[in-house]
Amino acid sequence: MIDRVSLYADDLEPGRSFGFGHHTVSEAEIVDYARRWDPIFIHVDPEAATRAGLGGVIASGLHTLAIYQRFVVEAIWSRAAGGVGRTMDVGFRRPVRAGATLTGRAVVHGVEPRPERGDAVVTIHGELVDDDAVVLTVVNESVLPLRPTADDAS
Repeated sequence: MIDRVSLYADDLEPGRSFGFGHHTVSEAEIVDYARRWDPIFIHVDPEAATRAGLGGVIASGLHTLAIYQRFVVEAIWSRAAGGVGRTMDVGFRRPVRAGATLTGRAVVHGVEPRPERGDAVVTIHGELVDDDAVVLTVVNESVLPLRPTADDAS
């Protein structure tokens, strides 16, 4: 069993999957986020977004990514013994509309130990889905510490 705050790179293996919870996105949330961080009309003005053929406001891609980040922090990073992000490749696959209930998962794709540094590069492939339709994909590389050994104490 993995301790709540001591997830090391050694604890991760390719194929390990971390499921996410669920979050329903409201129109008010979409508009509030966008007014502050991405005030494009398709995110803040329901009537203009409808006239543009979108059927109402859609969530900013950055908003969608923020929801993913919250999920992956809860699933993995809040449990990590340390580490830093290195790269992130993001794909916005479909618009997120008001009423969408997002969930998803993050899967360990690779772990490349670097014992001389005491860490490993961990690659995670993640996605958010709404009704089984992928709305966001993320490939993230992070550097996490390896579990300390008895030799590290000396």
